[in-house]
Amino acid sequence: SGIYIGAMVGCLTGMAFPTISAIKANNVDEHEQGQIQGALYALSSLASAIGPVTLRLIYRKTSGTAYPGAFYLVASAFFFVATVCAMALPEDKTNSNQLEHSYRHDVKNGKGKSEGDDTKTTVV
Repeated sequence: SGIYIGAMVGCLTGMAFPTISAIKANNVDEHEQGQIQGALYALSSLASAIGPVTLRLIYRKTSGTAYPGAFYLVASAFFFVATVCAMALPEDKTNSNQLEHSYRHDVKNGKGKSEGDDTKTTVV
């Protein structure tokens, strides 16, 4: 049953990167999309390389001590710091309904349709 719990948590944490990617994309202009996505994927690759090496080193240093599972605490601390940083983001930067350059903002203010376009636009 522990494997199912781990798989469930893994599925939820897998949503973090797409969410961060969307928040970043909503906060830059169209001509900056490639740069922000490139930087985001570069940081993701760097974290994917450094994370396992760091935790393996911590495991090796603590496996013969009185605290053999200390690397779980370190990983939890990293996750806690990332969560606090995410919660510290200003709401006006993370809510796409409030961004001035977003499509939803334009639709709400009647700017989402071109002239002569009689189709209805629905904001979700």
